[in-house]
Amino acid sequence: MVTCQEKSIIQRINALLYSPTYLMLIGGLTILSNVFAMELIVYTVLILIAAYICLLARDLLPLLPLFICGYISPSRGNNPGLNDESIFSLSGAGFYWIILLSAVAICLLYRLIKDPVFGGLKFLRKKRKLLVSILILGAAYAVSGLGSGQWQTHGWRNLFFAFLQFAAIAGLYFLFTGGVRWDLAPKAYLFWTGTCVGYVLLFEMINLYLTANVIIDGAIFRNNIYTGWGHYNNIGAMFAMIIPLPFFLTGKGRYAGFAYISAILFYVGLVFTSSRGAILIGTPIFITSYILSLCHRRHARRQFVIHIGALASVAFGVLFLEDEFLNLFRVFGEIGLESPARLRIYEIGWNQFKRFPIFGGSFFPVDITIYSWSSSENFISMFPPRWHNTFVQLLATGGITCLIAYGYHRVQTFRLFLRDFSDEKLFAALSILALLLTSMLDCHFFNIGPVLLYSAILAVVECQLGKNETRTI
Repeated sequence: MVTCQEKSIIQRINALLYSPTYLMLIGGLTILSNVFAMELIVYTVLILIAAYICLLARDLLPLLPLFICGYISPSRGNNPGLNDESIFSLSGAGFYWIILLSAVAICLLYRLIKDPVFGGLKFLRKKRKLLVSILILGAAYAVSGLGSGQWQTHGWRNLFFAFLQFAAIAGLYFLFTGGVRWDLAPKAYLFWTGTCVGYVLLFEMINLYLTANVIIDGAIFRNNIYTGWGHYNNIGAMFAMIIPLPFFLTGKGRYAGFAYISAILFYVGLVFTSSRGAILIGTPIFITSYILSLCHRRHARRQFVIHIGALASVAFGVLFLEDEFLNLFRVFGEIGLESPARLRIYEIGWNQFKRFPIFGGSFFPVDITIYSWSSSENFISMFPPRWHNTFVQLLATGGITCLIAYGYHRVQTFRLFLRDFSDEKLFAALSILALLLTSMLDCHFFNIGPVLLYSAILAVVECQLGKNETRTI
């Protein structure tokens, strides 16, 4: 039996879980893990927090920052794509993680069955507008490569990777649409989470510049910009997705200045990733978000000092630091905007589609080896190289079947955003647009981390944004 004192402690802890302080705690732990290789301690703490949330929190919404930050926590030395002996391998601490995650899964299942408000059949019967399109897309992933001969050589591995892709899209969407009390949920929770993630990315970038020999002879050597979960393109894509989210907070008087400063810092972080595709997409996303915030947020227009300071900084850089910046970013002049390697990959993918037009050739390329950033054979055997363009990926992987399934899902998401449209959906829509557009130049829609955020955004848009709630944090 829970005493009054214990109940009071639980109430205070639960209040913390919905506050920016909790997000700062998770962000700080993430930085410790990434910068100081403290994954064993940090992930243990994060998993214990997740178990508490599953058993005692008001609902499951505080799991959101754990999922997103958990993805970007691995340190450079424990990158599983480069280190076969990383802490995430079975020869490392793999069995330890399996035990802890299994325990959390049991806690989560118990909550979903027993919760008196949203558990049991109520959770399963919750209306989910995108569920059918997501299931169809998952089914298309599962049958990819049918008839290509790949099922004999890569069958179960292709199914495993297809399941990961489906789980990334469906998991948080399915969980949060049914497992959150949206009538009580803070309306800015997603946007505060995005801001938290942005600062984690920023600290990770600063650490790389300080420790990874990124600047050589006054110029950025971007091949050294990688950490435990991805390299410069992956970091750049996450920045591009995160940039629009702080702008939502510009409508909250006391947070407007902080939101603008955050978004500007995130854009600077994006530029210093030296990811051409992410910068190409992230720049108009940043400008559009800035303009929309000025048009739709009366508090935003009062931040004269920040707006003038931002313009002055750009002018100062152009007038007085042009040579330094040209040297620092000379990699762009050396490699240009064209990418012959990508064009070659697209050609190979198109030819694979022409060979297997109905179900494609599976996630694993047929009779061809394409570039993979990973140097770990164990990693590549489970995580195949991808085609650096969403449509080429869909056609080469699953043929017309995957393309139609994806098209239906995309139509349904457009309808979700357009139905009951509101200013509040703008910045969430821009975040998803950043993912979709950067995925035209890279494989981000088939990476786990960005799609976890995508899945969570869809849940928030469907269940919360566009309605009349006024709760904020």
